[in-house]
Amino acid sequence: MTNSHNQTLAKQALESNKSIPIEINREGLDVKEQLKSKINLARFNTMMEEAAVRQYLCENPDFFTKQPDLLSHLDLNHSGSDVSSLIERQVKTLREKNQSLQTQLVEMLQAAYRNEELLNNCNRFMLHLLQAEDLTSLVNRVLTGVKKEFDLDASALILVGEFEPCHPARVFSDPSEVKQLLNNQFPDNSPLCGRLEGNTKLELFGELANDLKSSALIPLGENCRHGLLALASNDASRFSPEMGTLFTDLIAKTITGLLKNHINWPRLTQLISIKE
Repeated sequence: MTNSHNQTLAKQALESNKSIPIEINREGLDVKEQLKSKINLARFNTMMEEAAVRQYLCENPDFFTKQPDLLSHLDLNHSGSDVSSLIERQVKTLREKNQSLQTQLVEMLQAAYRNEELLNNCNRFMLHLLQAEDLTSLVNRVLTGVKKEFDLDASALILVGEFEPCHPARVFSDPSEVKQLLNNQFPDNSPLCGRLEGNTKLELFGELANDLKSSALIPLGENCRHGLLALASNDASRFSPEMGTLFTDLIAKTITGLLKNHINWPRLTQLISIKE
């Protein structure tokens, strides 16, 4: 049957308030299925056309520069947005990127200022240490100088090796004794930063331990071969596992070098006196 015949049947059914009979065409599809198939095909074609347009514009970013008259025909409005043209949308995007870059720049400048301040503190601290005349003077300069220059609330120094007793530093003959003292919070080759356990904190800082919220354990030499410098603050965010170790490593190497000098100097003096 022809399409005009189907339309006639549909009109008659509507007039008589009866259901519309569906006839099968030669391909075996009813009218509804044919319409559905055509709609899906149209949607597919539309998607393919949009993809092709998108690809072309990506490959030709200056297209609208060459065809400025087309801008007046574009509608780029989005829900919740007051963008009304391509140029305005581009300006908005550029402003957002610029704001993001400005924020990053400010953060980088702030980090640079902090690093410069830390470097100046390190320089003053190391010059302060170089003025030590003997081991006792060096120990006192380490403990007082590090608190002053870096605004800390507590510091402790442990020496390992052939050192004479020199208060307030504690002296051990072997690094294993330090490891036993610190339990599982032992810095092998790099500083250990963050929160300390109660017993470890008490062993290092004594009566000040209760107020201390974050600490840094800095090994002096590999596996604390020459000792350990412990720093602490009442500020919980002062030392954290994520922080950099550039300046703590510099401090550790300086103190370790000076300790070696104070160990070797008496021996060198003795050798010189023997030769004379």
